[in-house]
Amino acid sequence: MKRYGISSRQFGSASWGRRTRRVGQYVLVYAFGLVFVLFSLVPVLWGLTTSLTEDSKIYSYPPRWIPSPVTFGHFISVMGDPLILRGFTNTVIISVLTTLLALVIGILGAYGFSRYRFPGRTPLLWSVLFTQLFPRVVVIVPFFITLRHLNLMNTKQGLVLVYLMAVFPIAIWLIKGFFDQFPIEVEEAAVIDGCSVPQLLWRIVIPMARPALVAVAMYSFILAWNEFLFALVFTQGVSQRPLSVALGFFIDQNGIHWGDLMAASLLMSIPSILVFAFSQKLLVRGLSEGAVKG
Repeated sequence: MKRYGISSRQFGSASWGRRTRRVGQYVLVYAFGLVFVLFSLVPVLWGLTTSLTEDSKIYSYPPRWIPSPVTFGHFISVMGDPLILRGFTNTVIISVLTTLLALVIGILGAYGFSRYRFPGRTPLLWSVLFTQLFPRVVVIVPFFITLRHLNLMNTKQGLVLVYLMAVFPIAIWLIKGFFDQFPIEVEEAAVIDGCSVPQLLWRIVIPMARPALVAVAMYSFILAWNEFLFALVFTQGVSQRPLSVALGFFIDQNGIHWGDLMAASLLMSIPSILVFAFSQKLLVRGLSEGAVKG
């Protein structure tokens, strides 16, 4: 160290300073993360507390984070409500159909844009993404007129069609980003061996694009599961309305039934939380790698 004019004490002090700054940066990042997590969890915890509190004590002051006594009456009431059960069934059907159709449309559209060159390809690709710039309120009237002419108002098929219009631009762009990264020589070798286009997609392309497909499936499922505005406008009555709209019936002329509403909201959140938890790694990889190329 003496050769460069730096003593061992000075070098150790500089190294200690770098380690201190690095530790300080980690502490700052984790502190911000902790604050964000707490900010996100507080509404959930408060909803859980409300759902476990008796109706007569929900408005008590000062409020309590730990209910006393704990009651599960709101959950029992919600799980036995035929309106909620019908809404849950409708939501499952609509979400699953939207997810499956979004994957099919996304795979076919992304593969066409990625592997084939045709006139107007670039403007068409950008126009697909441009549809995401419109707020949902703007497209309600065109969707309403379209569904009415197709006799799809107040049907599950109509909601699935509307949700697909909101999902498929993201699906095509994410999956196309994955397809652009695949070496085309692998597909050419498979074609030489006698593989048809459907076999090529099913056996080679789709398995390699699994992270992007998981990301698209997650996005489609969560959108269809939680969507409220389209479901409220395009459905009437109890038979076709999903669970997100059925929750609104806990608000009536007598006020807001907070205990039942919080219990139903928590139960509604469980499926999407579980799906996200089991596919989190593939979801992050699909969103990051699928956006590399456009």
